Amino acid sequence: MRQPFNVHVFLYRVNEYGIQEYAMFQRADNPQIWQGVAGGVEDEESFEQVAMREASEEAGVVLTTPLYKLDTISFLPSHIFPEHFKWGSDVVVCPMIHFAAAYDGDITLSDEHLNVQWCTFDLAYTMMYWHDQKTALWELNQRLLRGNLER
Repeated sequence: MRQPFNVHVFLYRVNEYGIQEYAMFQRADNPQIWQGVAGGVEDEESFEQVAMREASEEAGVVLTTPLYKLDTISFLPSHIFPEHFKWGSDVVVCPMIHFAAAYDGDITLSDEHLNVQWCTFDLAYTMMYWHDQKTALWELNQRLLRGNLER
């Protein structure tokens, strides 16, 4: 089996006051975890294909805006994934690739999430459970503030 990978997608928008907001999703299997849309690579999918599929499956979002790959690459402990036992004892961490996409439409939650909330950066950063995802959110916020998301 090849190395497992996970993809994480931040949906962001500008609210009516001109302030950036980020969609934060509360996980159904662990309600203390708030994050963006996330999921694993299946078969021979590209990271971009996974990001698009997960946005559709978990949020009912069909992305028609550009998908931006962030520079942040992080790792999560393999034991948090239900399928980790299939990966073998050599896989201790699962790499995560982070993306961002502008979106301001409706969100339809899958059964993987209990709630979604649009948050300012400060609130989203505080709510975010995993430190590595906080780093990716910080990168996205800085790129939006600096105008260099599209590189």
